[in-house]
Amino acid sequence: MADEVFSGGVSVTGVEPGATTITIKSTTNPNISKQVPVTVKSRNLLAYGPASGNGLTATVAQDGSLDFDSGTESVPLNKGVSWEFDVPEGIVGVPLILSYTGDVPGTLVIGLYVNANSLGGVYQGKNNTVVTIPKGTTRVELRITRGGVTAGSVSGNLKIQLELGNTAHEWMKPDVTSLEGGGYEPVNLMPSFASLLPKTINGVTFTSRDGHTVHVKGTATAWAQINVSVRLDAGTYMLTCDNSNGWNYGTQFGGIISGHDSLGNPSVKLETGAYTVSVFVAEGKTVDIDLTPRIHRLD
Repeated sequence: MADEVFSGGVSVTGVEPGATTITIKSTTNPNISKQVPVTVKSRNLLAYGPASGNGLTATVAQDGSLDFDSGTESVPLNKGVSWEFDVPEGIVGVPLILSYTGDVPGTLVIGLYVNANSLGGVYQGKNNTVVTIPKGTTRVELRITRGGVTAGSVSGNLKIQLELGNTAHEWMKPDVTSLEGGGYEPVNLMPSFASLLPKTINGVTFTSRDGHTVHVKGTATAWAQINVSVRLDAGTYMLTCDNSNGWNYGTQFGGIISGHDSLGNPSVKLETGAYTVSVFVAEGKTVDIDLTPRIHRLD
């Protein structure tokens, strides 16, 4: 007897991901059938797992979602955790949608990156972002960082999903929830102050051990500041400074830049060019403190 020939395509949609079998029966001879093992994969293409860094801890909940907790620590602005994973087959160059179900804990921002370039992101109030992974890409980074304008605590559960198409569907546990992540913090683009220091200006002495953290000491008889120039490409940036205190002491962009001339203000879009950044102490203020200015690119 000749072998039965099976032809045509078979589409299998599973209620839940996992291993199972399908039975294929002959339409001409009901006694002929074949059981085929299949693996139903999740529509959720993300990969993540336990991660910690910058005071933020992510653990995998029983349902495969992510629990976040910073305990008593304050998570710094634009810092958090990240995972890097291989791009699943067949998803480059086509529309994908990044979404969340429920609420986003705190002010967390969820973003996808390729070679440090942002593909897009979501956060509370902004959901269902369509992204495209460029052709030739082999690795993608998932970042979850604290957004907003200040550091703060984070606690809560997050259900995030990346899937094919332009329409978000009900959240599903991804196939990979054991990928270990780590801490993430953006690169500090602030140049070194080393060549300028030490220097005393209007009663305040500016020194530095490493060129990046500036120690200011003294009582300012007038506005005191040191300046450094930095060249930045066109993009969205945020200026912050560890231990700053409003306009008493801290750091700022020189001049008026789109209405934002001080670090710690909302992000600002800059054109390609050279910019002046200052570390300052206001008149009449007495200081003895370390100031660490940071320029972070957000896109």
